[in-house]
Parts: sequence; C-alpha cells; structure tokens
Amino acid sequence: MFTDPIRALAHPTPLSEVTLYSAAMVIPVTGPIIPEGAVAVSNRRVVHVGTRQWVLDILKDEMSNDSYRKMFNNERHWHGLMTPGLINAHTHLQYTNMASVGRGEYRNFRDWEEGFNVVYDKLQKEKQHNPSLMTWKTSAYEGARMMVEAGTTAAADIVTDIEAVGALASQGMHGIAYWEVMGWKNVDWKEEGYAKLLEMLGHMMDNGRVPSIGISPHAPYSLETEPFVDLPDIARQLNMRLHIHLAETPMEAGNHADTLTTYSAPDWNANVWASYSELKAHGMTASAIQFLDQLGSLGPDVHIAHGVWADGEDRRILRQRGVGVAVCPRSNRITVTERDAPIRDYMEEGNLLAIGTDSLSSSPSLDVLDDAAKVYDLATAQGYRKDDLTHRIIRMLTLGGASVMGLHVGPHRIGQINAGATADLAFFDIPTDTSSPQGVEETLHNFVRHGAGSAKATVISGNLVYNNGAFAQ
Repeated sequence: MFTDPIRALAHPTPLSEVTLYSAAMVIPVTGPIIPEGAVAVSNRRVVHVGTRQWVLDILKDEMSNDSYRKMFNNERHWHGLMTPGLINAHTHLQYTNMASVGRGEYRNFRDWEEGFNVVYDKLQKEKQHNPSLMTWKTSAYEGARMMVEAGTTAAADIVTDIEAVGALASQGMHGIAYWEVMGWKNVDWKEEGYAKLLEMLGHMMDNGRVPSIGISPHAPYSLETEPFVDLPDIARQLNMRLHIHLAETPMEAGNHADTLTTYSAPDWNANVWASYSELKAHGMTASAIQFLDQLGSLGPDVHIAHGVWADGEDRRILRQRGVGVAVCPRSNRITVTERDAPIRDYMEEGNLLAIGTDSLSSSPSLDVLDDAAKVYDLATAQGYRKDDLTHRIIRMLTLGGASVMGLHVGPHRIGQINAGATADLAFFDIPTDTSSPQGVEETLHNFVRHGAGSAKATVISGNLVYNNGAFAQ
C-alpha cells in the first residue's frame, strides 16, 4: 500500500494516546464556531478539531480498536464553551502581593506611582533584613496560578526582580518573560547598565525553564535616550522580543494628530535629546511614540502596553511599524491616566490589539475577561457600531495576544485551535445556544460581557492543569 510521506508527517498513524475534549460550543478562533464540537489532543498538540461526530469518525480510521475504545470511554465533555487558552498580553506577576496599591484611590498617575513605591520599598527592605525571603518569587507564582484558574495559558510577564523569573514556568504556561530595564540615565547606562542587563539575561537563560525571554525598556519617562537606542539592537541581535509601556501618561501626548511625522519631525529631531523629558521641557510637542520611532525603537518585534495617549498619527506609526497594542482599561482608571485608550479608533483603523490586566498593584484581578468586558463597554461608548465587536474582542483575548508576542505561527503556535497547534484550551461555564445565529451571538456576548470568573478547566500543552468540577477526576 502506498503511503504519502507528507501526509504521514502531518497525520502520524496509528495514533495511540489521544484525549478527546468536547463541548456544546467550540471557538477555534482561526475557524468558524463549532456547535457540538470536539478537539482531539495527542503529544501536547491538537490533532483534529471539528464537530464531535466528524472527529470521532476520523479517529476511528487512525487508531487501533483498543486505543479508540479507551479514548472514547474517557472523553472529557463540557456542557458550556471551549476556547483556546486565553492570553494576558501585559502583566507584572511579581506584584501580585501588592494588591493593596490597586485598591487605593489616587489623584493622578504620579500619586499612584508614589503609593506603589511606598509598598515596593517596604517589601524590599524586608528582604534586606531577611535575605531568605522569596517575596517576589512567591508572589509571582501565586499570580501565575490565579491566571491559570481564570483560563489563561500564556502571558507577557514583566520581571523586575530576578527571583520572579520562573512564574510562567511554575504553571507550565507559555508566553514571554521580559526583563524590565528602567531608571537609567545615559552616562550610567554606558558605565553600568549595559553590563547589568547582560548579567540578568544570563541568569534568565540559565534558569532553563523560562518559556521565552524578552526585554522591556520600561517607558520614555523612566529611561533616557541611549538605553532606548541600545536595547532594541541588543534584543534583535539575540532574537528577543520587546515590550514597552508607551503612551500611558498625559506627558507622552503629542500635538500633531493630523500631521505626518515627515512634516512635524524636522522641528525637533535635528537636535540630539538626552531624553524625551528634555525634549518636552524645551517645548517640543512630539509624542512619545513619535520620539521612539525616530530612535528606531519600534518594529514588528515590539508590542506596547496601554497606548492611551495615541493620536491619529501615533496610531498610523504603530500600524506602519507592525507594533501591537495591549490595552489595559481597568489599570488605566486606577492609575489615573486621565483618559481611556481609543479602542474604537484602534479597531476601525486596523491596529493589532490584545488585552492585558496589568498587575494587581493597578488592577482588581488577573482575569483578562474582566478587562474584555471593559473593552466592550469602552468601544461601545466611543461609538463602535459594527456587529462584530464580541468577535473582535475574543480575537484580542487569544490570537491577538499570541500575535503581539510573535507566538501565533510556527510549530508552537498558541491562541488558536487547529491541527498541529499547541493544545492550550479553556472551558467556561457559559450557557450556550446554537439553535440560531442569534443564539450563537448571544452566547458570545455573554462570554465577553460576563465571562469573568466562569473558567472551570484549563489545559496547557495537552495537560489538564486546572479542573474545577468540569471533568471527572
């Protein structure tokens, strides 16, 4: 019998160890919604996805009778909704123990910063007095577990203290741990900062369990110019991705909303500015996005957090450079960024979008569905009227989050359910109605608006890592 070697590679048979997950509704994201759908998982990957009956028929041809019977008898069926594992595109898991800051009320962003610093400095002093304390590790690992129990399987996690680096790995999660670089002036950076960065990256690489490593130049108000020139070069030489807090605060706003930077930049880019703050102090009205763009800090290997103070030209630059945006709407209210992200404009203009919770120091929870509901409300309030809003937001929660980290393609791709993709799945206790198109849309609406807290099971790389009564033990 002739065997096609390409097909054999794509569909190795006979399959022996297969777990069948089925649900009343499956959202693959990269394909249409499937009523009474199923996902076959083997060796950490998705083998098939489709209607339950179709998947069973295919597997019957690919498995021995004994293996098929075992798989069939151990099917894991859920009466609600199955999606790809959710992706939190911006967080700081080590600050999980700083929830008291997130519960505070502040006059402005600087007031929040000061409140944050008081608690952070207190915890650092406690560690100095008792070096055996693993304050940040314990906190980060706790936050990672919270995310898993909310249906999240991957995250963009910013690491400020090296002991927190293993948070994602502690739960087997995917994503990127970004080493945060902040507080460096140009002279200090050249003398000490560069070497410190390489030392910390070495520690992260030696950890061995970090899913992927990136670099996070903190923000234009906390770093001078030289680090913002060097850090992207270093990351690109090391094949690492970048994640920046950008356009979060009012001081990062520009004044050229309708003018191409080609025309506005000559007013300020002829000078060599020591920092963005210096540029602003001299009365220049370039935005932080325009400033970093001139430095070459942006590109398709970058995604930014917040993007609140982004006018029309800023959004164009982000699209042109291939930069994704992780919006964090609840965090913006708590830290008093003084406006909300322009969700409607981002959507209608075609920017690549994802959703992040930020940390508990600026957000009430690490459940990204809480922020999804807020994104829905903001888009609606800002005038978004197309009937695809819930679909757009579900993409932001999954494939969008993968895309902004470059994890949406390749053999280890996430944020989607299709053959060969990593088997990251989430199961939600959402009533499903597949009897009509209206019923399907109502189900999606309820998921986006009211899905927070409804996760009942989470699968990462084919392993059931959280099961709150969804499946028999």
